[in-house]
Amino acid sequence: MNNMKHILKGCALACLFFFSACEDALDTKLTWQIGDSDVWRVPELAQGVLYKAYSGIANRPDCFEDNFLDCATDNAVTNMRSSAVYRLGMGGMTAFTNPIANWDNAYNMLEYVNSFLENGLSSDILYNRSDATIDKQIKQRLKGEACFLRAWWHFELLKLYGGKASNGKALGIPLADHFFTQEEAAKHNDFVRPSYQSTVDFIVNDLDSAMVLLPNAYSGDDLQFGTTQIGRATKPAAAVLKSRVLLYSASPAMQDDDVIKITGMGQFEILNPTAYQEKWKAVALEINKILGMTGFGTFVPITASAVADAQAENADYAFRRYFNNNLLESFEFPPSYYGDARATPSHNLVKAFYAKNGYPVTDVRSGIDMKDPNFNMMQLYSALDNRFALNVYCQGSIFGDSGQALDMSEGGKDSPSSSENATRTGYYLSKFASKKSALLNPIQLLNSAHYNPLLRKSEVLLNFAEAANEAWDNPKAKGEGCLYSAYEIMKNIRSKAGGIVTDSYLDEIAQSKDSFRKLVQNERRLEFAFENHRYFDMRRWLIPLDEDITGVFITRNTDGTFTFEERVVEKRKYEVKNYFAPLPYAELVKNRNLINNQGWE
Repeated sequence: MNNMKHILKGCALACLFFFSACEDALDTKLTWQIGDSDVWRVPELAQGVLYKAYSGIANRPDCFEDNFLDCATDNAVTNMRSSAVYRLGMGGMTAFTNPIANWDNAYNMLEYVNSFLENGLSSDILYNRSDATIDKQIKQRLKGEACFLRAWWHFELLKLYGGKASNGKALGIPLADHFFTQEEAAKHNDFVRPSYQSTVDFIVNDLDSAMVLLPNAYSGDDLQFGTTQIGRATKPAAAVLKSRVLLYSASPAMQDDDVIKITGMGQFEILNPTAYQEKWKAVALEINKILGMTGFGTFVPITASAVADAQAENADYAFRRYFNNNLLESFEFPPSYYGDARATPSHNLVKAFYAKNGYPVTDVRSGIDMKDPNFNMMQLYSALDNRFALNVYCQGSIFGDSGQALDMSEGGKDSPSSSENATRTGYYLSKFASKKSALLNPIQLLNSAHYNPLLRKSEVLLNFAEAANEAWDNPKAKGEGCLYSAYEIMKNIRSKAGGIVTDSYLDEIAQSKDSFRKLVQNERRLEFAFENHRYFDMRRWLIPLDEDITGVFITRNTDGTFTFEERVVEKRKYEVKNYFAPLPYAELVKNRNLINNQGWE
């Protein structure tokens, strides 16, 4: 396997620099003279190995070749037809090519982590020379970070490559449970795929260890545990990731065929409802424990200022990345504001938002009747809940702080007739984009502070609601010892995030577990839009991947009004086998013991 190789020899570790001897640590050496044994005697160099595993985590949410993974789902399209996400949606995943492959990178990151765990915590290296107690505390924190990072990278592999084999068994990914030497790596046939649940158990065990070892937060002025360390892993970060890993483990796509059988695109049959429900119960109870931890149980909705033009840390972020530049805007602003508009929301997503009274816009009780001959799309836009404007710029939206309305109508300054890079759907992306409309003005380029929320404490509430609905057969039921029901959580989220204050529709949907499941899935779609969740949520729940993606074509009438025509802008070319990804062909050739996923044999 390409990943199972010795990576320290000759690698440019993050902290390699010209460096003089200190006390009895090393003789004076230049960077090219520093060997492996030296690395594990110098704190800065040792931590540099661990930093490498952090550095592999993307700073920006548009991290799939400078694009959002949502563009491969029903949430959006991209006008960058050479991009990985476009190829993915067009059937570009083959047995030989995976546009979003992360196999080699993730296993390389795991080698850094395992190397640090085996060498960076010994008595030979002191992170505090003057105080043995503080040195022990630092090593405890670093071990916790390493456990978290090992879990992170294993899960990055699992959520993409985990799947079912042709024999119907749900399989995980080969585990990197220690640093592999060159000799071990050469024995390709020793690497096998354990069961999906075994992989989950391994990841959860690492996260449990991390939760014991890591601090709750970094605060104060202490150099090792103060605010200068914000961005490192914490106990809450490990807890959120644990809830996500557990949620995936109970999902339909990840069950053996004797429990759930996939029968077609968007279709599956539950063959062992007892085993299936018991798994959801176990997951719900574990996530409930996390909700009882300090700092959890309160829903904090995402706001525009929490992700762009940010002034301070958001209390909801358990683990985030930070970037202060204008790269995202250069890719996502409309061309009239010097951007490329790579990712544009779909009309499918727009119709997924609820009206302010809580009803779906496809229900006439929302106050919207799209079949009415007098219906105008502007009525729809004005009726949608608060999350719509957070995510989407529509016709007539004021762009950022410009004071100017966007005009996507034919011939308008923001329409396809104005630029080949203009929107394909009649919408532009609002979420994550700065509200500084002059940010890309070539006369004086500006930057914007952004956060990429990789793990949010509020996610645990949504994860629990999903699990509880499946576990107790009744959205309003509370499991024994549970803090909330699925219904209570959804009511809270819809009120705080959407501004929905009436619960008539929610009460109606809560009469059925199946109907409530669809509501929970849709709430996840809205809450996590453009945070790169939707693709994996659709796969694990076996939601149809091949839905036509629509947009609106807008015409300005002579009286100043607009006519909207819904059109298909992209036909997705997914097949049932795309619920899983193929293992890398090169790995399968080298190792006949690796079993591929269904449809890719």
